[in-house]
Amino acid sequence: MKKILSGLVILVFVLGGCSSRSPLSRVANEIPVPQQKLEDFRLIATEGGVKTWELEAKAAQIYEKIKKTYIQDFKTSIYEEGELASVLSARRGILDMTTNNMEATGNVIVTSTKGSRLETEELHYLSPTGKVTKGKFITEEFIKITEPDRITTGYGLEIDSDLENAKIKRDVKVKVKALSAP
Repeated sequence: MKKILSGLVILVFVLGGCSSRSPLSRVANEIPVPQQKLEDFRLIATEGGVKTWELEAKAAQIYEKIKKTYIQDFKTSIYEEGELASVLSARRGILDMTTNNMEATGNVIVTSTKGSRLETEELHYLSPTGKVTKGKFITEEFIKITEPDRITTGYGLEIDSDLENAKIKRDVKVKVKALSAP
């Protein structure tokens, strides 16, 4: 019985190896190749003639087949109704070219025009759609929001792109800064 089982195992390996296309060659053929590579560039997106975002980056690879752009060392200015709402910077990012949604990773920092600052290691930006006029930032990671009068930390976040209306999911801690005497 052991000889028959051993023979079947060997037969499976031999027949599997006789294929003209090995699994490795199939994987290699399916790896997408960027259609464009950019260095030290700036892109501006508009909708109806109104600026929605402006991206500056050290490098990017554009994969047209999968509709994604991989970005390195970048800064994105996000506009809501034509006005600057916030600036996001990170080491790496992935821009979905069909939705304008973005994933940012590595030393992610967002600053608002009102002086708030969000810090985390991973952040998703959901672009406004339909009747929604503001984009949203979402993460499940640890976050720190610094505002003029307090510092808030926690895990998991959903917040408007202007860093207002925050929902922190768990382990929320708030440290109120001491007011200075007049």
